Amino acid sequence: MRHTFISAGAVLSLASTAFAGGLMHNTNQSIDFVRNFAQDASTGTQAVYYNPAGLAFGMDGWHIAVHNQTIWQTRTITADGLGEYDGEAFVPAMPSLMVDLHRGSWNAFAAFMVIGGGGSVEFDEGVPIIDALLGSTLKAKLGTNKSLPGLMDQYGLSTTDLYSASFTGTQYVFGGLLGGTYQISDMFSVTIGARINYAVNSYKGEMESSLDPELENVLGKEMYAGLSKQLNQTLLDCEQTGWGITPIIGAHFHYKNFDAGVKYEHNTSIEVENDTKEIADDVAMALPQFIDGKKSDNDMPGFLSVGLAFAPMEWVRASVGYHLYLDKFADYPQNKEDMLDKDEKEFVFGFEVDPLQKLTLSLGVQRTLFGLTDEYVEDLGYNLNSWSFGGGFAVKITDYFKVQAGYMITLYESRTETDTFTHLKTKYERTSNNVGIGFNLDI
Repeated sequence: MRHTFISAGAVLSLASTAFAGGLMHNTNQSIDFVRNFAQDASTGTQAVYYNPAGLAFGMDGWHIAVHNQTIWQTRTITADGLGEYDGEAFVPAMPSLMVDLHRGSWNAFAAFMVIGGGGSVEFDEGVPIIDALLGSTLKAKLGTNKSLPGLMDQYGLSTTDLYSASFTGTQYVFGGLLGGTYQISDMFSVTIGARINYAVNSYKGEMESSLDPELENVLGKEMYAGLSKQLNQTLLDCEQTGWGITPIIGAHFHYKNFDAGVKYEHNTSIEVENDTKEIADDVAMALPQFIDGKKSDNDMPGFLSVGLAFAPMEWVRASVGYHLYLDKFADYPQNKEDMLDKDEKEFVFGFEVDPLQKLTLSLGVQRTLFGLTDEYVEDLGYNLNSWSFGGGFAVKITDYFKVQAGYMITLYESRTETDTFTHLKTKYERTSNNVGIGFNLDI
């Protein structure tokens, strides 16, 4: 029998990583990134997010970028004894807006983006931890009826054949960025800014009876009605909100055809509080983070990026970057930072060429390495080391208006281990694809 789940726990962890970036960050904030991941020494409008100090070496005037991406992902969990569980996530629109005003030695910049979350995952056939939780608790409850287990054996029914369950969940962390950049000399600039982050999460789950009506004649009207009541209940109805501020500093070096940028985002302390209208006892025991009034840490870790860019010829550019996420210094839900053995690292590479005066072609590669222990990885939230490949183009329609588009794919390394909750040998797999289009205006 099929069960439908959008696991609240899975959304909590997965939505934070539905895009490129760290455990809690979305770094794919522009199409420039989708087609070339190495933006850490950039000086264009995308530098509002990636390298704000580099804005000092752009042109005077207003610079506006409006970009959007569509993302789809799959997740596959294969548990010994339970089988394969396939999940899907689809985000039709992930917009971002960046604005830069350059006047002489000064820049003022602002941006709006979905800096974390923004997605959900749906497992059409459930996830092992939910089947294990509901199956075991139902078995205990139904075992109090002396005749029912025998009847279930007679008709070849297991506890997971008695119900269908649905969980829906969303998570968004909206970011509003403000800051300024100052050019100290012909070669150096510095920046300071802050991002206000507002987290909004909602989770709702229900369990419904899947009993065959014909069983009423076998079980009897009273037993059938009692069992149906046990199998129809609201599992969870919870909303969470919280906010935090991210201080940001950076510096940039520019000399002829060489650029170097560095940016540091301080750890963002975010505490979300539950407004839980209903939660089943079994769910409260397994997922206590959803109990009414409970507050949970949901930090965004400190983030350091360093980038280099070099143009050996005017129409050819190469760039590299390094990202460090200070995960072990953050406070994650259920103290999951204690289950990490090291911080996440990323290495990015990019190459661009202008075959025509108004056309740019781009390629990018990213290597992501998480510091996850076996204890950290579970059905309700897992990340995998990966390689990402991106590419795309930009076309100058006029001197003031540019259109760009890109595509990226992420190839994840599968991981097999014994799940800490189900105690079953479990294999974890993922896929991810992004496409996007952006418009840039320079006036």
